[in-house]
Amino acid sequence: KSLDNYKQFSDEFNACGEITKKNGIRFAYHNHDYSFVPMDAIVPQDLMMKSTNPDTVDFEMDIYWVVVAGEDPIVWFDKHPNRFKYCHVKDYLKLSDSKSYESCTLGEGSIDFSNILSHGKKKGLETFIVEQEAYRGTTPLQAAKDNVDYMQSLKV
Repeated sequence: KSLDNYKQFSDEFNACGEITKKNGIRFAYHNHDYSFVPMDAIVPQDLMMKSTNPDTVDFEMDIYWVVVAGEDPIVWFDKHPNRFKYCHVKDYLKLSDSKSYESCTLGEGSIDFSNILSHGKKKGLETFIVEQEAYRGTTPLQAAKDNVDYMQSLKV
């Protein structure tokens, strides 16, 4: 992808935002790590956030992918207050080979959700969406229960 692609996406997001607003709902974009990789000294995520209309386009921060990209979610909440209305809460586990990673049940990884989510709420974060992909020796239902217990234990 190129910066021109991201500019085109921003235009499309703005158009979608206008359509959804007319229909009483919101449009939001969910990031992955690649939108944080600089291109010609410009970070595509930054470009999209600056070139979309905050009245019609929201962003859903996937905290896991921000961390995978080597970025700090708190810095992004500060940089773009009131733009990240939603977030994916998905924990990050570095594997034993130290080059690989995967998502894991909340609390088994290294992301400080209590601090990040508390800060995010001060910067406009409204909705937390737990996302579970890998189960590491447990069942999906047990992982769901463990994730609910973890979320209820947070001080946010």
